[in-house]
Amino acid sequence: MAKKIGFVGVGLMGHGMAKNLLAKGFPVTVMAHKNRKPIEDLLTQGASEAKTPRAIAEASDVVILCVTGAPQVEQVVYGDNGVLGAFKKGMVLLDCSTSEPAMSERVAKDLAAAGAAYVDAPLARSPADAEAGKLNTMVGADEQVFGEIRPVLEAFCENIFYMGG
Repeated sequence: MAKKIGFVGVGLMGHGMAKNLLAKGFPVTVMAHKNRKPIEDLLTQGASEAKTPRAIAEASDVVILCVTGAPQVEQVVYGDNGVLGAFKKGMVLLDCSTSEPAMSERVAKDLAAAGAAYVDAPLARSPADAEAGKLNTMVGADEQVFGEIRPVLEAFCENIFYMGG
């Protein structure tokens, strides 16, 4: 059975990533957003919608973040109705945002305390490559977690480089 994916950040890059996850058979729940066009498009392709980051986490095995930077990661993880409060043992946060090392370390530590895993997977290439499922990513994660999450990454990445844990 495919892992249930929660997706926060279906903008220029995230829309194509979520579209490819749906095409590969992953159940995807997307975060509500004021820009309805990408949300509505994904809903017509079979995605579900949740109103808060916490609701995304409650509906998912893996939560993917594709937001602008560290302040947005902090808001999604720690803010009102943030994902952290809903994370359970065995869940994974896959962070494809352009964040900062200190934020990544903080989130990883807090997720580990909940029995969950953090995967740092910054992206390279363009929105057109995201739509085509041909992104590149450099992954920092525990080796076992990387093995578990690889099929998710393969849905939208052409090249996946494991950098270690």
